[in-house]
Amino acid sequence: MIEPEKFVKRPHRGEIRIEGPDAFSFLQNIVSNDLNLLEISPFIHACLLTPQGKFLHDFYVSRTAEGYTLECEGGERTRDLAKRLTLYKLRANISIEANEDITIYITASSRSPSPPNGTEIPLNEWDTERILRGEPDGSRDAEVGVSTLAELNLDEKAVSYTKGCYVGQELVARMHNRNLGKKHLVSTRFKKNPPQSGTEIENYGLMRSKCGNLGLILMNRETEAKTKETQNDDSEIYLLGL
Repeated sequence: MIEPEKFVKRPHRGEIRIEGPDAFSFLQNIVSNDLNLLEISPFIHACLLTPQGKFLHDFYVSRTAEGYTLECEGGERTRDLAKRLTLYKLRANISIEANEDITIYITASSRSPSPPNGTEIPLNEWDTERILRGEPDGSRDAEVGVSTLAELNLDEKAVSYTKGCYVGQELVARMHNRNLGKKHLVSTRFKKNPPQSGTEIENYGLMRSKCGNLGLILMNRETEAKTKETQNDDSEIYLLGL
């Protein structure tokens, strides 16, 4: 968590503006979280999923005077998200505009394209804290079209289980209600430099994003439990996740 009076700058992010009379119903029917939460929060974390409930994109939704802004991964990922949203537009009275390269400033309570007052902290310091919390960073940690939200530790933070239907809702709800998530991202400290993302680590799992000597491993929960029982401070790979 970023301390008060401090902020981090994230370049190469994207922004998609969805405006018009049908903006609320359009988004509410397809994204994983509840837009009504914006009545009490300046932004919400949400995802767009495949009809089978697999991860496509995650983003931060905030209100504008005429609709909503989705802050997302930049470049090609922004273009892909805008294209997918357009496919769902059909007859909805909305406009969709994308900007694939913006800078976002993140504080303890907001995400904004405008620089805030305070002290800037290095991006790697923010990345370290993110990994320690077991939080994914979009497609750095997700396999697009394959990963589930339970695997990404997003099944609580970016999902509403009370708002009703959205694209992919059936699988997300079933995995949540039946506790079917067999693996997930685990925060890990390496004695040496972590391997590259996508490396299969024998007896542990699949390496995902890293920063310094910390990283996230997509790991079976049984493996996680057994490893924590036997590891010690001198272990080459030490699991930090709760």
